[in-house]
Amino acid sequence: MTATVAGHGISEIAEGLYRFDTGYVRTGHTACYLVVDGGRAAIVDTGVVGNVAGLLDTLDCLGIGPEGVDYVMPTHVHLDHAGGAGALMAALPRAQLGIHPSGAGHMADPAALEAGVRDLYGDAFFDAHYAPLTPVAQERIHPLEDEAEVRIGGRRLQILHTPGHAWHQFSVLDVSSNSLIAGDAFGAGYHGFGEAGDPFLVPVSPPSQFKPDPYRQTLARIRAMKPARVLPAHFPVVEAVDAGAERLEAMLDAGIEAARAAESVPDLESRLLDVWAAWLPEGITREACRDAYGLDIWLSAEGLWHWREKERKKQAAP
Repeated sequence: MTATVAGHGISEIAEGLYRFDTGYVRTGHTACYLVVDGGRAAIVDTGVVGNVAGLLDTLDCLGIGPEGVDYVMPTHVHLDHAGGAGALMAALPRAQLGIHPSGAGHMADPAALEAGVRDLYGDAFFDAHYAPLTPVAQERIHPLEDEAEVRIGGRRLQILHTPGHAWHQFSVLDVSSNSLIAGDAFGAGYHGFGEAGDPFLVPVSPPSQFKPDPYRQTLARIRAMKPARVLPAHFPVVEAVDAGAERLEAMLDAGIEAARAAESVPDLESRLLDVWAAWLPEGITREACRDAYGLDIWLSAEGLWHWREKERKKQAAP
């Protein structure tokens, strides 16, 4: 099934598993996922506050009213994934907020999160895309440990801590369909780049928690699980999981070498475009690549630079 609800694209990935296009930044950029079984539902990632009404309308079209949602589960607290959490929880009276233990405090009090995002993106971007952030009552927040399980109707969702992109990130395995909803743990894909099931992916590495070694370990863990498909928050579906993981790790290594050689963040951004161009599908130019993932390449340059400077300070310490 592929349909449009309140201006948002909705696609059925497997029985009872749906992808909702939040419309954040542009169509086909950021998704959240709905797991539906036996009249109950879970929402994995929330998008931003501006897509909450469309998400609730979509649930209604699937036969799920506000009291039918048991869990809202942001994979991590970056605002394209969790910015709508407070507004959603206010509309869903029975839902619990499932979150990595290290992210729980930001959901109860998002003030520090807001300050950090305003500092990174600027006030105009924050106000256009993320405001307002709504706190979630502490008693409704349910920290989810690694390998915890959540039941939605008769369906099992397994929580897997998948750090690297951020320390406080988890992924959600829908056991019934063997689909891994990965947040940003398996890169970001771009519509029209690569083949169906084997898209072009970029290992987005934002400040301030990006770490290469946990990122590599997460890729290895995902490969060892042998999911039928990986569902990144940033499109599209990945079925060639081994090939995607190998490319992501190779691109990560190339990005780290670029970071070590760069003289500034703008220089690193340019270097990333150059070195990652080696993995572009045939017929895609460097310029088209910049147009498609300009914001992500800048964010990765910021994160790699931040990681490099921390490593240099460690090495210089007595």
